[in-house]
Amino acid sequence: MCDIRVASDKTSFAESFIKVGIVPGDGGAWLLPRAVGMSRALEMSFTGDALTAAEALQCGLVSRLVPHADLLPEARRLAARIAANPGPTLRLTKRLLREGQQLPLDSLLEMSAAAQALAHKTPEHREAVEAFIEKRRPDFERARSS
Repeated sequence: MCDIRVASDKTSFAESFIKVGIVPGDGGAWLLPRAVGMSRALEMSFTGDALTAAEALQCGLVSRLVPHADLLPEARRLAARIAANPGPTLRLTKRLLREGQQLPLDSLLEMSAAAQALAHKTPEHREAVEAFIEKRRPDFERARSS
């Protein structure tokens, strides 16, 4: 249920509701096929068998594996890299990617054009352009407070 999943090389993953006689809960029947594909989701849900960390990486359940001791520091580094970007644009981007899972291309292109028009009007965009021209890193905190 996460946008990005980083896992320890010691982690295992299971959709094990079947092992206790219940169905996938908490949206797993909707989310898991989108993360790993229908065939793998069915296998995981029907057997309850766990995937190793390497299998989870191979099927796209996680985007990266790191040594166990590095898990939290690596997750924090990734979060910091994401948080360094403009929040309004991140939210628009997430919405486009999520909607793109359901919409036909022509509808998503229209939605993307509308989102791009909104992004062009943000103080973060102005700051990013100025920073590019001035050959410096953008300061989105400053842009937000302006």
